[in-house]
Amino acid sequence: MMRRLAYRCLLSVLTLAFLFANKAGAEKIRTSVPGLNLNYLSIFSADAKGFFKDEGLENETIVVGGPAGIAALISGDVDYSGAGGSGLRAAVKGAPLKAIMYQTERVTWYLIVHPTIAQAADLKGKKIGVALLGDSEDRFTTLFVERAGLSAKDVTKITLGTSPSDKILAIKSGAVAAVVLDPAGAIAAEREGLRNLAYLGDIFPLPFQGYVATDRKIAENSAQLKRWMRAVIRGLMFLRDRPDEAADVAMKRLRLRNVTKAVMVQAIEGYARALPQGVPGLPSPEGIKNILEYEIRLPMKLDSPLTAEKFLDLRWVAEVKKELEQKNR
Repeated sequence: MMRRLAYRCLLSVLTLAFLFANKAGAEKIRTSVPGLNLNYLSIFSADAKGFFKDEGLENETIVVGGPAGIAALISGDVDYSGAGGSGLRAAVKGAPLKAIMYQTERVTWYLIVHPTIAQAADLKGKKIGVALLGDSEDRFTTLFVERAGLSAKDVTKITLGTSPSDKILAIKSGAVAAVVLDPAGAIAAEREGLRNLAYLGDIFPLPFQGYVATDRKIAENSAQLKRWMRAVIRGLMFLRDRPDEAADVAMKRLRLRNVTKAVMVQAIEGYARALPQGVPGLPSPEGIKNILEYEIRLPMKLDSPLTAEKFLDLRWVAEVKKELEQKNR
């Protein structure tokens, strides 16, 4: 009896010591995302479900839009940034950065408009709210109106920030006629009487929500990069395969107004349409061409052809994808 009791006590002590050692030994990292919305639920899901912990990481997610997020990455204040478009354009100007993975194969944004707007032509002379002038929302909206037959000069863009609630209020108050929202924000807007004019994913076959890292991080700590990437990809697969549980995470972590769990599940399922089949993260060859064209060459008005190797380092996401595919067989 005494030996059994001593054994149990020893086992408890060793278990506590192991757990403490794991917690104490976790690498602290920071990930920045451009907005607190459904597009980045994967990060919060990876945290909530312990995927970062499984990789020996303690991740802190901060919301920093576009160029500011890239500045934080270059300075070392964050380890990984979800401002992929801004990162690529900074790389063209000489910043030591590369895109390392893309969450989706298509954009996940919707163009939400005032009920009086029935078609794209009705946007002529109107104001469109975007998160930040010069960011991806701004450029995609310009491409949308141009493909609809308008000129970029036919609309006026104004900065509204990343809050879905603020964007919805901006339309309802008459400050703007249209905004860009993620699937959850789009459903919330429709519930408040606004119109869903277009799903931008149907118009722009473009890998979306890219993450970037510094050349130094890639060269000196690829092991950490792969562990971080594995957690994020597991987060993406979790929300695709288990939308009901992912909705619980979203209800706690995302600041969305008047959104029920049922609506959130619907929004997550809408988001998942932009994910490729199987293990996400690695863009298709066609997608890579579109990244170079729409994220770099066109917005920066470059004439010379671009090579993917100069701006993207997809070796590690390819390895993680292969590992997860083998594990899931």
